[in-house]
Amino acid sequence: MNKDKIWNYIIYFIWAFIFFSGVWDLFHIPGRSVFWFVELILAVFIYYKIKVPKGIYIGILIIFLANLFGELFLGLFYIVPNFDKIIHLLSPFVVCTLFYFIFEKKIQNKKILILFSVSLLLSWELCWEIAEYFADKWFSLLLAGVHITGVENFKSTLQVMDVYQDTIYDMFYNLIGSVIWAVGALFFTRNKKSTIRKK
Repeated sequence: MNKDKIWNYIIYFIWAFIFFSGVWDLFHIPGRSVFWFVELILAVFIYYKIKVPKGIYIGILIIFLANLFGELFLGLFYIVPNFDKIIHLLSPFVVCTLFYFIFEKKIQNKKILILFSVSLLLSWELCWEIAEYFADKWFSLLLAGVHITGVENFKSTLQVMDVYQDTIYDMFYNLIGSVIWAVGALFFTRNKKSTIRKK
């Protein structure tokens, strides 16, 4: 069995895991299950339609699984106060790279491409925070704000960061991650140009 087949089987297994997690959550918190099905649709769409490099796709799956385990199974969002912030800090490295890859052939100027990728990421983050707010309001979830849970699953929670502060910090960490990615991308593209010139 070659590496490509093994890689495909791993991807199919992760898709199946996300799908059955969504089905399972339909019988517990139906509103929350929407997020898992959206993740699955995005994962399949990116794999077949955009066909990103394996490294980027692995990063995307890691983010999806981190959300799934953080919210549904291990409850890391409710055990580790900064778990959500870590995801917001690191996710721009994957998502900005994804946007960079998608528009690389359409935007020739690398500086504009990097700025465009960061702008898309920050716009996505804004939409995500709005989605969290309305999901909490309509489906009585605990997506916005930082909540610490007791031993009895999510029945007893203590809010350690209010909704508005959490939203600001989430966007702030996304901004920091995006800036770090942008600096790294500028450095990489400049080095690549200088290497091409020397050849």
